[in-house]
Amino acid sequence: MAAAALKRGLEVVVLTSRNFRGTLGNPRIVLRPAFTARYQTSGGGGTARSAIFGAASYLPAPMAELVAPPLRTLRRRFRVAKADAMADELDAALAEFEPKPGDLVLLHSVSGANLGSLLHGPDIGGARLLIVLRRMPHEMEADDPAPESLVRLFDRLRRRFDSRLALFADTEELAAQYSALLRQPVRPVPVPVIVPPMPTRPLGPLPHVVFAGGARLEKGYHHLPSAVGDAMQRACFTVHSGRVDSTADPLVQRAHRELRTFRGDRLRLIEQPLDPPEYAALLASADLLLLPYDPSSYSARSSGIVAEAFALGVPVVVPAECWMERVAGADRAIIVGADGVVAALKTALDRLPDLRAAARAAAPGWRERHNPDALLTALLAPV
Repeated sequence: MAAAALKRGLEVVVLTSRNFRGTLGNPRIVLRPAFTARYQTSGGGGTARSAIFGAASYLPAPMAELVAPPLRTLRRRFRVAKADAMADELDAALAEFEPKPGDLVLLHSVSGANLGSLLHGPDIGGARLLIVLRRMPHEMEADDPAPESLVRLFDRLRRRFDSRLALFADTEELAAQYSALLRQPVRPVPVPVIVPPMPTRPLGPLPHVVFAGGARLEKGYHHLPSAVGDAMQRACFTVHSGRVDSTADPLVQRAHRELRTFRGDRLRLIEQPLDPPEYAALLASADLLLLPYDPSSYSARSSGIVAEAFALGVPVVVPAECWMERVAGADRAIIVGADGVVAALKTALDRLPDLRAAARAAAPGWRERHNPDALLTALLAPV
C-alpha cells in the first residue's frame, strides 16, 4: 500500500507496533514504531485455561469439544476492561507530522476497543479517517469490544468525524452486513496481495498439499488428521501449525498430537513461525491448499491465504456458504460439503490437473483486481 501511494505522488507514513524491528525496504516511506495498543488481545493463556484445556485434550472428542465454549464465555463475562491506548498513541505519533484537511489516516485492522478510544481521543487534525472492517460484527462484539454496542459506537464516530469518516470492508458480504447493521454506507474493497512470479511446474506423481496459517479451531485444524491420514498414499503434505501448547483449544491439541505421529516422508510439520519469504515459498510450492475452515466463522470474512493462492494460481479446498466459495467458483476449488473434508480432498486430488490449469488461467485476472493499487483506488474513490 505504501509503495502504491508513493507511485501516485503521496507522502507516506507507516505507524507500527513499538515492537516492530524490521524495515519497509524504501527510504521514502517514513516508519515510526508507535503502538502498544493491540488489534486482538483475546484468546490469551493463563494457568486456569492451560490446565483445563490441556486436560480436556485427552478426553474423547465429543467431550473435549464441550469444554472450550463455556470457558471463553466466562473469561469474557468476568474480564476487566482496560482503557485502550490506541487513540492517545495515534495522537502522539501524528503530532510529529501535523495532519491537515486532505490528509488520510488509514486504520486497516481495528477492534471495537481501538475504535472506542477514538471517541475521546484526537481529532486527527481534520484529516479523513478511513476504517477497514475485517471481522464480522458478532466477533467485534465478543472479542476486544468497545464499552458500547457497535451501532452506538459507529453512530458516535459518525457524529464526531461526520463526512471525514469512511467505512469499508474487504468482502462484499461483510460490507452488506455492516451497512444493514449500522445504517451507514460501508463500501467493499479488494484484498491486496503481492506474490512472486509463479513458474510453470509439472504435477509430480505425489502432489504437494499444504495447510498454512496456523493451528486454530476456526481454521479447521482438527479435521487434518483424518484428511491427511486418508490421503497419504496419494500425496505429500506440509502442515504449518506454528506453536501449539496447552492453551490451544482441546481439539487442536488432540489433532496436533495425532499429526505428529504421521511425520515423515509424506508429512512435514512446521511448528514455528515463518518469516515472509519462507511463507511465500511454502505457498508457491503447493499444488493444492487444504483450508477446511469453519463456515460459520468465515461466512462473510476474507481469507488472505485464499487471495494469495488465487494470485499464485493454486487451487484450494474451502468451506461452503462463505466468501471463499463465491470467489472461487467451481473450476479452481473443491467445496467441503455434507460429505466432509476427507471426501472433498479425495475429489480435489482426482480433479487436480484440471483444477491447477483453471487456477493458473485465472491468476492474472485475479492479480489485476486484488492488489495494493486496486485497494488504494477503492479507498480514494469519491462517495
